[in-house]
Amino acid sequence: MKKEKGLKIVLICSIIAILTSAYLLYSHYATTDSFCDINPSISCDIVNRSLYSEIFGIPISLMALLTFIFIMIITISALKNKMNYKKVINIIYWLMILSVIFALYLIYIEAFVLYSICPLCVVLDILILIILIATIKLRRNLK
Repeated sequence: MKKEKGLKIVLICSIIAILTSAYLLYSHYATTDSFCDINPSISCDIVNRSLYSEIFGIPISLMALLTFIFIMIITISALKNKMNYKKVINIIYWLMILSVIFALYLIYIEAFVLYSICPLCVVLDILILIILIATIKLRRNLK
């Protein structure tokens, strides 16, 4: 994969993830139901307001939002040649490895503890995988 194309994929996915995470953060504190509260089995609200939606009192959606803002910033820096391309790809790669591991834990919680799937969380999981695949392909070209 070409450098610029790969970075643009990462950038677009990170922007979509920022918007999704921002909505989930808003929804976490909202007193009304979100648009993706369909039924008890498919509900952003059940998942996003559960005991498992925070770590040490910090919403997971806020952590996701900050992570994707960081990825967006360093990706833009790499596209403008203001940051070392190889370093940026490696940072994003390792962030996505950690994100996939954490996402698998959260998927387990949704499916086997809460018995409810959050559609927007699934969107974030897919974006994490797309970014990971893009960085894997970009890392291959570094060698």
